[in-house]
Amino acid sequence: MEKYRWLPPLVLAAGALFLWPLRDRLTAERIAAWSPREAGLAAVFLLALYAVKSLSVAFPLSALEAAGGLLFPLPAALAVNLLGVLTAQVIPFLLGRQERAGLETLARRHPRLAALRPGDRPGRSVFLLRLAGASPGDLVSLYLGAAGVPLRAYLAGGVLGSLPRVAAATVVGAALWDLGSPRFWLSLLPGAALTGLSFLLWQLWKP
Repeated sequence: MEKYRWLPPLVLAAGALFLWPLRDRLTAERIAAWSPREAGLAAVFLLALYAVKSLSVAFPLSALEAAGGLLFPLPAALAVNLLGVLTAQVIPFLLGRQERAGLETLARRHPRLAALRPGDRPGRSVFLLRLAGASPGDLVSLYLGAAGVPLRAYLAGGVLGSLPRVAAATVVGAALWDLGSPRFWLSLLPGAALTGLSFLLWQLWKP
């Protein structure tokens, strides 16, 4: 496996290089316009884009979440978006499992990642990282996989930490057609509040 240790970051780099020239086109409105009209096919299409996002750092996650809010009624949009976010988190995490030998090199190249070591309570660490919206998310997932975070703790922390942000981004998508309305402006506030909350919890829970 040693000879394949650079494969995961190379996959992410290739995805980023491919999608970077298209980043201005990857908006919620365009994604919704490209989507099939039938609800089931639209859900499959959006989940496929989440999988593509997981293999590239350049694809904006918020555009996919907002597109879900445009395409589906709120409960269905929330379900599809949460499943999509988990897809985008799990794929690089599993790739990271193959990258343990290159963990220290990855940390040296991205110093901020060195602070993300999961410690004795990996589920809580994952929860706080997802609640804060730690970025770049794909590299964070790759790093946590390489760090040996148990899959169960990763999924549980990821679901609980991601749910508030997914809900907020989905509401943004549902409000996009009402630009400038009180609902639109209010939908932008939760992200900043969640980042502040995660920082507060991190300070309270740290040893």
